[in-house]
Amino acid sequence: MTGAGPPSDRAGRWAANGLRVAGWLAVNALAALGVIASLAVVLGNFTLSGTLLQLANLAAHFAVASPQRQTQFAHLLLALWATGFVGVGFFRRASLLDGLECERANQ
Repeated sequence: MTGAGPPSDRAGRWAANGLRVAGWLAVNALAALGVIASLAVVLGNFTLSGTLLQLANLAAHFAVASPQRQTQFAHLLLALWATGFVGVGFFRRASLLDGLECERANQ
């Protein structure tokens, strides 16, 4: 071997890094959903009743909309979520890089 360590060490490192990346992605996804929820609260003037009224109004309009408009709205929500995901990921990139285990030359 060329000093990269036994195969089990490399496999363990890959598995640990995979779990860390999966956790990082899950936190980013949930934070992006939190951004959307925060926008809903803003629409409701920072009150629970206002937020629920705005969401009920949105749901009523969504239910009677044409399938084409519903698809457009779904794409809009997806774009909003993706923007939030990328934004949160940008600000959390250091935590991902700090958590990854790299092969060290001095093993």
